[in-house]
Amino acid sequence: MALGMLAGASGHASAVAVDVNVATQSQLVSVRGIGPRTAQIIIDERRRAGPFESFEDLSDRVKGIGPSKASRLQDAGLTVGRRYFVVPEPADVADHAKKRK
Repeated sequence: MALGMLAGASGHASAVAVDVNVATQSQLVSVRGIGPRTAQIIIDERRRAGPFESFEDLSDRVKGIGPSKASRLQDAGLTVGRRYFVVPEPADVADHAKKRK
């Protein structure tokens, strides 16, 4: 299943996760930042060279999706090879932010 509900900290559904490796064109277009043309390019590239390994791989292989746009697409619910998304606990997010400094 390419779609899964994400739960926010308040328990409300906040977004839909779409796996770039199995999504249909209409599912890809449901991700903010992906239009019909980009969705078709993603599908064509996926058919040509196989599944995407990472967001870096996606940005390398799909014209018009650079690292910055790939990051925005991830924030909008696009995933690479994951059928679900685990929302980290607030403490985990704080620990991760400290490690990045």
